[in-house]
Amino acid sequence: MSVPTFIAVVVLVFLARRAGSPALRPAAASLVLVNAPSNLDQFDWNAQAPPADWAAVRDRWQIAHAVRTAFCVIALGCLGVAITDRPFERTAAT
Repeated sequence: MSVPTFIAVVVLVFLARRAGSPALRPAAASLVLVNAPSNLDQFDWNAQAPPADWAAVRDRWQIAHAVRTAFCVIALGCLGVAITDRPFERTAAT
């Protein structure tokens, strides 16, 4: 997830909490489902001489990538639920 998107979700959670909005739960769930990149351990690899266990690392990365993608799709769904009813729209006081 890109940094601007992460910041936007944090702001959404903050605003939902401050407003007492029902959007807080799905927005917070979306924030929890955000994860870090799974390829940080490969920055120091040499493409001409990869480590001996590169295939095992690749396989773990593919599984982690599939899980991360599923979490991102679920997070997007949570954000959709959070904004469906315009939770921060002001209503006239009666």
